[in-house]
Amino acid sequence: MDWVEQLKTTSIYGVDNMTCYQPPYQGKPIIPIAEFKKNVRTMCPERCSCTMSDVVRDPHNFELEPIIEVNCSNKNFLEFPPTLPNKTKTLALDKNQIRSLMPLVTNPLYKDVQDLDLDNNFIDSIEDLEGSYWFSHFRVLSLRNNQLVQVPTYALDNALQQNPNMPEAVRLFLGENPWKCDCSFIPSFQDLLRKYQSQVEDIADVKCSPPESDKKSPAMIITLSRSAVCRLPNDYAVNALDMVNGILASLIILILGKLAYDYYHFKRTGRLPWIVTKIP
Repeated sequence: MDWVEQLKTTSIYGVDNMTCYQPPYQGKPIIPIAEFKKNVRTMCPERCSCTMSDVVRDPHNFELEPIIEVNCSNKNFLEFPPTLPNKTKTLALDKNQIRSLMPLVTNPLYKDVQDLDLDNNFIDSIEDLEGSYWFSHFRVLSLRNNQLVQVPTYALDNALQQNPNMPEAVRLFLGENPWKCDCSFIPSFQDLLRKYQSQVEDIADVKCSPPESDKKSPAMIITLSRSAVCRLPNDYAVNALDMVNGILASLIILILGKLAYDYYHFKRTGRLPWIVTKIP
């Protein structure tokens, strides 16, 4: 397509009206197509593959928008690639060693990424995304099999409420993470999962991380009983009172048993218990 770039510098009449003849760009203006393809070729990250599957009209401003997909799966990335073709829509970064989501906030090249696959990485937090443009405009965010223990439920709820792609286009994948099921997190997380059941595609795989000593199957968080996670202060008070009552009952039984034994011993031998002989 380099020859198309050269056409821009010529005075050939009607060059701006030239269109592509073959699919997938059939009928689309050739000059913008060439510019998009050059962008894909020059900005594609090392070790990744980049394709432009189509070019469409933006329904809002009718400008041409390239559909660019970048595949960086299983390439030993420790962080997001620093470069990306402009207007990339789909990015696959699964099966790497990524820990931070900060480039989605700080790198403007990631602003237009709508579908993001980050499965099988080492991400343990999404707090960096709170309040960011990307967090409230994504379509697909897949975080399966990472290191998420908790998420800021208020921030995620707020982002989903503001997202213009809701509810039809937004999809979340949160399964196979070591979720911490304690009373400070689970109630709000359960409310979030119930509210967005249609968006959380793998909700059956969002489960508590069981203790290492517990070999039972982990519990699905959305079906988890609140009473199994949260115990009211009254419950602890009742348990403590039961323990005290048990101790007192045991002491009473011991005392009565000792009295019965001393009485039997006195009747049989005529000897008083030794403690009585010590009393002045």
